[in-house]
Amino acid sequence: MSQLRHPVSTCATCAAQWKMWLFKVFSVIYMVAVCASEENDASTYSYPESKSTTPPPFVPLVPVLERTSSWSDVFSSEKVVLECRTTSSSELIFTWKKNGSPLGSSPNLSQFPDKSVLTITATSPQDSGNYTCAVEGKKKPSQTKESGPLNIQVYASTPKPTLTRDSHFGEMFPSESITFTCSVHVSSGWEYLWYHGQNQISGVNINTYTIDSVTTQKSGQYYCKGKRGQFVTDSSDSTTLNVIDPPTPLLQLQTAWKDVFENEAVEFRCQVVSSSPGWTFTWHRNNQQLQNNPVETINGDGASLKITSVHQTHKGSYTCKAHLTSRRLNSGFSNEVMIQVREIPVPTITETPKWAHVFPTESVTFKCGIGQDSYNWIYTWYRDGTQVNADGTVSFDANGAGLSISSASAAHTGKYKCSGKIQNRAVTSQTSSDVSLTVDAEKPTLKLTRDPNYDVMFAGESVTFSCAISVQSEWTYLWYKDGSPVTGSSDKLAVPIRGTENGGSYTCKATRGQNPAFITDSSPSKQLQVQENKPRPSITQQPDAKKLYVGESVSFECKVEHSDGWSYDWYKGGSPILTNSNNLKMERLILSNGGVYKCKAKREKTGFNTEFSDQRTLELSEIPVPTLKLVTKWPDVFPTENVNMRCEMQTDSADWTYAFYRDGTKVQDYNSGKDTRSLSITSASTSDRGSYSCSGKLKSRDVNSTKGSPLKLNVYAEKPTFTLTRDPDYDVMFAGESVTFSCAISVKSEWTYSWYKDGSPVTGSSDKLAVQIHGTADGGSYTCNATRGQNPAFITDLSAPKQLNVQNAPTVTLEQNPAHNLYSDESVSFNCHINVSSGWKYQFVLPDGRELDYSGSKHNITSVTTKDSGSYKCKVKRGNIFSSDNKVKLNVEERPKPSIVLLTGWSDVFSTDSLSLKCEVKESTHNWMHYTWFKEGEQIDSFNVTHTVTPSNDPDQSTYTCRAFAVERPLYSKFSDSFKTKNLLLKRRVLLSISGCIVFGIAAVFIGCVALRVFRKPNGRDDKMEEVNLFPTMAELKITDVPCPLVEYITDASLNAPAKEEEEENGTVCSETTPLPITKQEDQAATTDNQETTETNGGLSSFLN
Repeated sequence: MSQLRHPVSTCATCAAQWKMWLFKVFSVIYMVAVCASEENDASTYSYPESKSTTPPPFVPLVPVLERTSSWSDVFSSEKVVLECRTTSSSELIFTWKKNGSPLGSSPNLSQFPDKSVLTITATSPQDSGNYTCAVEGKKKPSQTKESGPLNIQVYASTPKPTLTRDSHFGEMFPSESITFTCSVHVSSGWEYLWYHGQNQISGVNINTYTIDSVTTQKSGQYYCKGKRGQFVTDSSDSTTLNVIDPPTPLLQLQTAWKDVFENEAVEFRCQVVSSSPGWTFTWHRNNQQLQNNPVETINGDGASLKITSVHQTHKGSYTCKAHLTSRRLNSGFSNEVMIQVREIPVPTITETPKWAHVFPTESVTFKCGIGQDSYNWIYTWYRDGTQVNADGTVSFDANGAGLSISSASAAHTGKYKCSGKIQNRAVTSQTSSDVSLTVDAEKPTLKLTRDPNYDVMFAGESVTFSCAISVQSEWTYLWYKDGSPVTGSSDKLAVPIRGTENGGSYTCKATRGQNPAFITDSSPSKQLQVQENKPRPSITQQPDAKKLYVGESVSFECKVEHSDGWSYDWYKGGSPILTNSNNLKMERLILSNGGVYKCKAKREKTGFNTEFSDQRTLELSEIPVPTLKLVTKWPDVFPTENVNMRCEMQTDSADWTYAFYRDGTKVQDYNSGKDTRSLSITSASTSDRGSYSCSGKLKSRDVNSTKGSPLKLNVYAEKPTFTLTRDPDYDVMFAGESVTFSCAISVKSEWTYSWYKDGSPVTGSSDKLAVQIHGTADGGSYTCNATRGQNPAFITDLSAPKQLNVQNAPTVTLEQNPAHNLYSDESVSFNCHINVSSGWKYQFVLPDGRELDYSGSKHNITSVTTKDSGSYKCKVKRGNIFSSDNKVKLNVEERPKPSIVLLTGWSDVFSTDSLSLKCEVKESTHNWMHYTWFKEGEQIDSFNVTHTVTPSNDPDQSTYTCRAFAVERPLYSKFSDSFKTKNLLLKRRVLLSISGCIVFGIAAVFIGCVALRVFRKPNGRDDKMEEVNLFPTMAELKITDVPCPLVEYITDASLNAPAKEEEEENGTVCSETTPLPITKQEDQAATTDNQETTETNGGLSSFLN
């Protein structure tokens, strides 16, 4: 402008611009404060919204819906996890939809606390659908942004895998391979479980299972399952793998013989038992494979082998093998067939007559054979080169091997040989060597003799007959007495004479051979005469006692009746005694004189001895010492108990009479009127105590024994006492329990016990009585006593009674201490109380069904949680189990949690160096009385609801937590989340200082411009300008078309033109767009931030870290 405009118009323009500047300045300050306030999460203070400006709504970024679990198509019980993700740092609210509708609550749906993650546990196809998530800001106004859909499919039924195999043979053989394939045709991501029988195959989780080399252990049922995470499909249909060992071929010889002769034919056949067709065969001799040739012919599939003409090279071991070419399978060797190839044999005459010379009518046998005759040979015989044929005296076996001459004569003399031929086979042997046969013209003669040759013999003597023949050979002799055969086969016959029956006429004959045997004519006879039996002497003893004792005397006499001229021999135990008298005397006998005595008589001229006399045994022994024994069992007896003693010798006790002594004094003499072997005490007392002994005297002779070993008898002064105990010894017992009474006696012995309940007998004989309690009828007073011995038995007194108190089932009560509802972290104790007795074991039943065993009656929880809420019950056990009559329900509430709020506002940053924190329990009407503050986890000396942090008490900018306390329950809260100061006061001061610098800088520029315009003198004017009223009156301001003089003055181009250079020289330009001079680094930073704010349409960036 070249001149000043109307003052009113100028003033109005200036006012409008000035208001616009102020509006911008306050807007900048407001936005900076708002941004700073939002960044501090703990601050609860904010500046009121400008009445003149509405903030734009918050526009969150479009969220991205991602599936973090593996599959979108799932089965029942599988989980799908969806996460709604966004890059915004502001606090957001997440919501979920299915098929466009809001997602309601369901037991199979769970979300994170901020609802950004949704977990779906599939239960049915109704859970299928398109899922989306939406986000909006927690602070209003805010727009809502929804993600794209993600489809979830839930299958109705559990899939069943399909199992296939690459080999379908019904039988498989070891070393073959097979592959099973398992397929689940629904969804994806499957692992596979393989099973053999009932056992899972470890280490395989792919859809194929290969057995590279099958064995018989691999036989069985195979099936598979699919697995994905924790989900497992149904089992597939099973398939059977049958692995058997390769069949062993069976080799059979088709010809009827294994041993063949040269030039014969032989044929084999090989076969296998298998359901698999296509087997071929190979042949082996001595483990060498055979090939087809003119002599060894193998048919098409190799099942048959024929050798048309056998030679020595064909002998050996034949085997075959089976081959299944289509499956590259070879069997092992078959069974072995051994072929022996024999040369044409030469027969041998195996049996010939034993004697080169035979006698008329004697029989002769020849035998022809070829080795082990197993080939059905037929034989032909020759004598002096001429074939021998059967006649009245010559005969043959069925196959001609044996030649028999039943009655030889001179015509049968000659040389014999044989040959053989196999029946039904064209095999003829060579001729054997010849054997000569000579037949004599007459039979041999015999001569009989006897030794000794007495005319009369006595019983006990013996005689020998001898038979001599004129021709020596292997003769067997036959003996006869009075024409009857007598046992004997040699040329001598010994005859022991036992009596007159041995007398008679004796003859002999000779024989050799058999079937039939050749027998000579009889010899002349020889006579034998025998008298009565020989005599036996008698022997007598004096004294005639069965047993004698050391020191006594004895005499023996030997005598032969009705004869004389005899001498006598004495024997003791088979040894002779040097005397020939018929009397034998011994005095002062000692033990070595004992033994068996006998005698016999002999005739000196003939040397004939009589038989031994009867034996006489002289039994000698030391005088025995009697033994005193208790007939009753116990050496310790009680008053009134009976005692019986018995004194006996080890042998012949009845031949003795006895005397008894107590402490050396005789208490019972010999020959007393009662049984001398026994001493009886009918009712023992203490006077019967002592050491007892006895001695014996022989009744028939004057022989006395010494006293035996003493026997000590002890008599108690009193009867034994009892101690009756009970286990268990509870005051009260209940039905179903058992108790054992024990009866202990003060003196151990073989006691038999008797039991009584309320005075009536109870079955039982041992020292223990087991009582199974069925009810109150088993209660009562129990006693016992003991007995021992019999006829009569000794019975003790009764024991002191033991009471058994039986009641019905006990009362079990569960008590909670404290009984009121609890808050988390508090402790509680449950007491299981039973009204009677002791010895119980306790069991507590928790709300989740778990049962805990305790030896005590209390179950304590030191720090409860809401999971501990529920009904509790207890049981007691002492044999039977008794449950509590009541249940206690425990209610646990979550303890309130405080939060820390920053109270220091923006207006206080320049007036204080401290931060004020407040511990506030939101959403709680509880009367909290005091608070405890913690710095870095350690309690500090601050108990008010607020705590002031100053540079002096917290120079390290620590982390704070707090806790509220009350006089009523809950007595305290949880710990608050931690709060870190992070130098908030300094940051706010810096932010407000920057904002203040900007405001004051703008104001200073504006004032400077006005002052320069007012006080600057115009160049080129000598006359003083008319004073212009730069500030219009109120009346002038009402005229809207009148310019403001100040504005017109400042914006007048012609007026400011001469001064422009001067201003540039001074470095000062006044304009809205003229930047302020920046001299400090902090100011440059503030200017840069201001420019960025302008570029972002007024948006401000936070100065806080």
